[in-house]
Amino acid sequence: MPELPFSSKEFARRLSRELAPRPDGMVLSVSEPVLVEEADRLVLRLQIAARPAGELWELRLSLDPVDLDLDPAALVLVLRANIEEWWDCKDTEPHIAAWGHRIG
Repeated sequence: MPELPFSSKEFARRLSRELAPRPDGMVLSVSEPVLVEEADRLVLRLQIAARPAGELWELRLSLDPVDLDLDPAALVLVLRANIEEWWDCKDTEPHIAAWGHRIG
């Protein structure tokens, strides 16, 4: 099983950094990143706290094993962009909405 490039806590901290200030003022904080194999695919499972909305989500991002060969800073950048894309499109794009579900 491939491993994350940082400890879980450090990976979550790095993934929580915004790419740019969000126009909606939402802060998307990441916790509990876990790399799992599901149905013959590699998945990064994350919890996303959206503030000030007060929502908690579980997000599952499919990865190709070669993604983990990227420079760690580049991997964080790509994954953070995926997190923000999911948040921005989840109400209008069903295939992107399927990446996550609300848990609180």
